[in-house]
Amino acid sequence: MTPIALALVPLIVAVIVLMWNIALAGWIAARREGPQWFARLTGLAGLLVAPAAVIAVAVSSDAGARTITGVTWLWPLTCLLLVVQAISATALRAVSRTVGVPIIVYNSCVCVLAIGDDLVARSGSAALLLQGAVAARDSVLGIVMGPAALSSPLALMVPLLAPAYPARWRASATFRALLVLYATVLSTMLAVELPRGMDAVRSYAEGTAPTAAQAPRLAHGVRVMSVLSGPPSARAVRAAAVLHERVSPEAVLVLLRMEEGRVLGVDSLARTLASFRTEGTRLLVALTFERDDALAVRRTPQLVHQRRLAAVQDIVLRLTPDVVIPVLRPVIPSLLGEPAVSADWITRQLAAVAATVQRVRPATEVGWVATRFDDADSTLYQWAGSDSSPLDVLGFAPAPTFAGLPSLNARLRAADRWRGALAARDRPHWILTHGLPRAHGDAAQRAGVQHVLAWSAKRPWVRGVIVGEPSDDANMTGLIAANGRARALLESLSRPQ
Repeated sequence: MTPIALALVPLIVAVIVLMWNIALAGWIAARREGPQWFARLTGLAGLLVAPAAVIAVAVSSDAGARTITGVTWLWPLTCLLLVVQAISATALRAVSRTVGVPIIVYNSCVCVLAIGDDLVARSGSAALLLQGAVAARDSVLGIVMGPAALSSPLALMVPLLAPAYPARWRASATFRALLVLYATVLSTMLAVELPRGMDAVRSYAEGTAPTAAQAPRLAHGVRVMSVLSGPPSARAVRAAAVLHERVSPEAVLVLLRMEEGRVLGVDSLARTLASFRTEGTRLLVALTFERDDALAVRRTPQLVHQRRLAAVQDIVLRLTPDVVIPVLRPVIPSLLGEPAVSADWITRQLAAVAATVQRVRPATEVGWVATRFDDADSTLYQWAGSDSSPLDVLGFAPAPTFAGLPSLNARLRAADRWRGALAARDRPHWILTHGLPRAHGDAAQRAGVQHVLAWSAKRPWVRGVIVGEPSDDANMTGLIAANGRARALLESLSRPQ
């Protein structure tokens, strides 16, 4: 099975479970053997489960949360309703205990997760057990989804309707057995991962926070908008203005998505960024690309290469950035898979961009940032930091993963080790970082970023730290939650007015 198919397995399973619940609810509600209240309870659960699941996914995205924040309670309530339905079916002996008990346990786990998700979305924190359960869920789904499970709204488990009354056909009996096996396996995995999830949440208490006098030379910055593939929307501009006003950053980062080597709306973006370019504020522009752009690279590499150079030249001349990062791999992998672009293509792209920028605007520095800390990043970093490299700046994007602060520390140690192995160590570095507020809580997000700030303050070769995502647009890692609530990290970054 391909990585893309594996990443979509939880979503496919969730859709199958939803269809099963709806079909089964209609069949049970139409039967007359059992109590009428049980038929109505089952029918209500089947009626609510699909719209409640849609709300649970939509409330995690910036695009949908503002309109449905008032009904987010529907998902925990529906999960609780399915727990009651499974208990009732087992108590009435409408289903055997062999089937009913595993479903009760599984539905109870999903209900706990729904309550934890709702509390974290509303207030940014939940009891350690609930937050640990959410982290455990992300670890379990991460087995197939990868790191995207930590921040994707599609990381969702759907409760099961108890299949009351005997199955009509052998196929349906087999399907029931598979669902019971599914519920048993997931409940067991959640129980196994729960201690690790709680340890991940607790681990942030061991982090260190920077002091005001630690590194006055260190530039503090933020990403002011989510990934742009065209002109920024009016809403995005307003949100960026509010964020910029609250933080008063010394550096701002804009991430542009390339589409077949092109970037649209540069003039509009230049007008927007003009209001953020206060005296002394540095502008960093990073370019990323999605699977379609990677496919175009493989089909017509020379054409895309020329288009990208033309786009970079346009960006440099119109936006006049202090630093341009021509190729930035997403810190959080996409569920749709990663662009398959070779390291050799990236090095040639970086060298060509550096030559173009040196020709059209020598004041703009060209850089590269290691985001994944894998073998490919290690190889590229050694090349980028060598004497023969044309790059002016380097960087790292350390962020926690499933284990919490220990995983963040592992990446910081790798950054120290890689930088120490460079023959030429005079290049300044920028650090891009974010936290995991959905998986580990708002307090953990703030503690993790502060830990990176403290680490950066002790390294004279670090020029500045950029904090982002700005909001929960693509991933649930923003300074501002999808429902508009400012997370604790934003409060700590805000400058006194």
